[in-house]
Amino acid sequence: MQLENEAHYLERIAKAFRLISKEISYGGVASALLGVAIEYSGAVRGAVLLSEGGELLAKANASFPREKAQVIVMYPPDSEFRLPADCSERVLRRQETFIRHDRRRGSALLPRTARSAEGDMTVLCLPLIHQDQTIGVLYLEAERDRETFTAGCVSMMSLLASQAAVSFESAQLFEALRETTMWMVKGQQIARMGSYRWNTSTLLWRGSRECHRILGLDPNVNPVPFQAFRNRIHSDDLPALEQALAEAVSTQSPFSHAYRVVHKDGATFHVIAVGKFDVSPSGDVELEGIISDVTEQKAAEQALTDARAELARTARLASVGELAGSIVHEVNQPLTGIITNAEACIRWLARDRADLDEARNSALRVIEQGRRASKVISGLGTLVRDAPLQFAEIQINDAVEEILLLSKRQLQRTGIRLETDLDPSMPEIEADRVQLQQVILNLVRNAADAMAGIDGRARILKASTSVADGHASVTVADTGVGIEPASEPHLFDALYTTKDEGLGLGLSISRKIVAAHGGRIWLEKNTTQGATFTFALPVRQTSELSENN
Repeated sequence: MQLENEAHYLERIAKAFRLISKEISYGGVASALLGVAIEYSGAVRGAVLLSEGGELLAKANASFPREKAQVIVMYPPDSEFRLPADCSERVLRRQETFIRHDRRRGSALLPRTARSAEGDMTVLCLPLIHQDQTIGVLYLEAERDRETFTAGCVSMMSLLASQAAVSFESAQLFEALRETTMWMVKGQQIARMGSYRWNTSTLLWRGSRECHRILGLDPNVNPVPFQAFRNRIHSDDLPALEQALAEAVSTQSPFSHAYRVVHKDGATFHVIAVGKFDVSPSGDVELEGIISDVTEQKAAEQALTDARAELARTARLASVGELAGSIVHEVNQPLTGIITNAEACIRWLARDRADLDEARNSALRVIEQGRRASKVISGLGTLVRDAPLQFAEIQINDAVEEILLLSKRQLQRTGIRLETDLDPSMPEIEADRVQLQQVILNLVRNAADAMAGIDGRARILKASTSVADGHASVTVADTGVGIEPASEPHLFDALYTTKDEGLGLGLSISRKIVAAHGGRIWLEKNTTQGATFTFALPVRQTSELSENN
């Protein structure tokens, strides 16, 4: 009979342990502990309080504030409860199991108006101890006329309290893990990137929830057969991706590849996958890494490219419109004169007695107006034709500074840092100031264009001057893309350009202007990045050159 009682007792303890240990939250463990404690002890009321640093909650709180790590569970659930001072002292601080028989104080779990109706009360208060720290209290109330808190009952409650203390520690670890996982998931969602592992032997692919979203895969299927992943790759990008994977697997080298994925609804996403190889616990080689959704970035880049193209097209149309307007305005008058005089000539000849003198005069005026129109057209083409130079004494440093001042806003807007090194000993030279400033402006614009697409290093434009051997030199250097070797022999050819929207006239005109001054212009390769253009002019012009111009 005694063995049966012991077996029944052990079975009850085991069942209570299972009820407590299966919970994974603070509130769940506290509720399970209070439930089995009331059931097995015969108590009529009770509470479980958890603490941090010995500070206990004074009122019931149905929610669990993770940031404070405190919870209180009571039965009846709508009670107000404050741990009696003597319990707090003996249980919390001394870690004693405390039993009190008292009628005068009444229940600590009933409203004050109901306490006087209660009979004698027996209170059991046990500490919840983990690693020598009191992490909470189990508080029970029973009716005095019942032999409730016997030595066996107290022993069983102590066992339950010990199991609960361990379960609270497990719940704390689980809660920390859950919170860490939650923040990791949120971080991946915000960054639009997900983590993955691909087993190169089994060809099974595993990924985070965000990775499944990016690739359009069912989040409930994990691991994923590689074929399901393969089916999401854009057909135009699949061969290159498979080749990149094969090369990475064969060399065990870091993997990086950009491709497109297509979801079931037809939506296309741009992604970049990076990874490195690792050996799994089973000994298989696995590729682990991150897949990033760069669709919005690609869209923004395309929008910027389209905007630039539209701006360039608009600028070209505006230039054509301005040129057309100038031609119409300037040529309209001589054309009108030509028509008027031609009509007059016909009228003079159509008379009964043709007036040949007047007709001749009208024809001469037609010729005059035609020549006037020809001069207008020639004037509009001065940018591509040799123009007479107006030589004068100029300070070339001042000419350079004026162009840099005009270009300063454009350089700042494109993130270009301007550096100057102008020789203070530069003498005045004989030159056409306007024409030389056209050359300087063209070199500055070319340098700025060469640095427009540069990222990852400083954009620097350096302008300098020097004088030696009777020649003044101006140099413009940049840290841009540089000049392809194949382009160098043709840089100064007319209609040759390295720009998508260029006309191929800037450097050609610059060379003509410099040559007209008796100088020369050339390209120098930088030792690191970019290109350097220099032109040199004689300080004094020869009389023959001045007369020819």
